[in-house]
Amino acid sequence: MLAVIFETWSRGGIVLAAIFIAGFWGFFLVLQTYAGIASGLWKVKLNRRFEELRDLAASGKDAEARAAAQKFPRLARFGALLALENRHLPEPALRHLLAEKLAHRLFQIERHIPLIKSLAAAAPLLGLLGTVSGLIHTFKTMTEYGSGNSQLLARGISEALIATQTGLLVAIALILLGQRLEGRVTWLKNQVEYGLTLLLNVFYAPERRI
Repeated sequence: MLAVIFETWSRGGIVLAAIFIAGFWGFFLVLQTYAGIASGLWKVKLNRRFEELRDLAASGKDAEARAAAQKFPRLARFGALLALENRHLPEPALRHLLAEKLAHRLFQIERHIPLIKSLAAAAPLLGLLGTVSGLIHTFKTMTEYGSGNSQLLARGISEALIATQTGLLVAIALILLGQRLEGRVTWLKNQVEYGLTLLLNVFYAPERRI
């Protein structure tokens, strides 16, 4: 594997260094964002768990509700515990508190997604730059040695094609991962908003009937 990477590096030209840096940086940010979301999130149905939490809160089982909320994935746990611990506040104050705190947490989770998309967009452009560089080397070789030296010509063409291929591969991977991340964050936000709405309806339903 290392031999293949080294061979690709040696034949792809200096532009490959920038493509690899963009790729490693992008994949690192993808992993960091997934870690912020928490891996256990995909194994649970948050709607059902928030409904169970609502039933516990409606029954006055505060200790059981807090214990159940502790088992939620990271962002959902933060929002549920924040709502349970501040249920004594007036409804507008609690809604404002939840909106402010959750907006900050969501920003922390998704703050790298725009940069991931930018790196995905930059990778094929860097590959195109490598293509131009390889063609320039090819034409320079033809000017100096003519078109009879196939080995030197092949080196320039190889540099152009490898740079293009690497840039496209990095871009495709980062675009797909970035789109999936953005979809997961949106799904998570909707799930948490739904769950917190259930809790708020339980907390303040008696006041609305008065």
